[in-house]
Amino acid sequence: MTATIPDALAVLGEAYPAPEFEYDAVLTLADAIDHFEQPYDLIACSVHFNDGQFYDFLRLAKAHPVARDTPFLVHFTGMESKRHFISQSVEIASRALGASEIIPIYQWRSELGNEAAFMKYREVIRKWVGR
Repeated sequence: MTATIPDALAVLGEAYPAPEFEYDAVLTLADAIDHFEQPYDLIACSVHFNDGQFYDFLRLAKAHPVARDTPFLVHFTGMESKRHFISQSVEIASRALGASEIIPIYQWRSELGNEAAFMKYREVIRKWVGR
């Protein structure tokens, strides 16, 4: 499952190409919670998810009996990764709430371009799901 923002929907197919990857994209906290009963290999979440409710989503996922053991990746999807004090605060809080890894996808895309950034990202996913 990927908890994302509307602006990112257009690139999800590049990030998660079929047939290797399947994903359910959710845009609201309520929709994400409704998906908890279905087991996923991984949960990915933008720091801007549902107007900043990613901490709530992370906390609820880690408390849910089905989702709690699912690797949870937090994505920096905008300029916050360029502001060290913000990115550091988000990383500390995310890890304290149980995030598996913080992904600077915006930075990777800016520095490497989409194709190389998404290749790098898919390697992270494979590490967490054991492929």
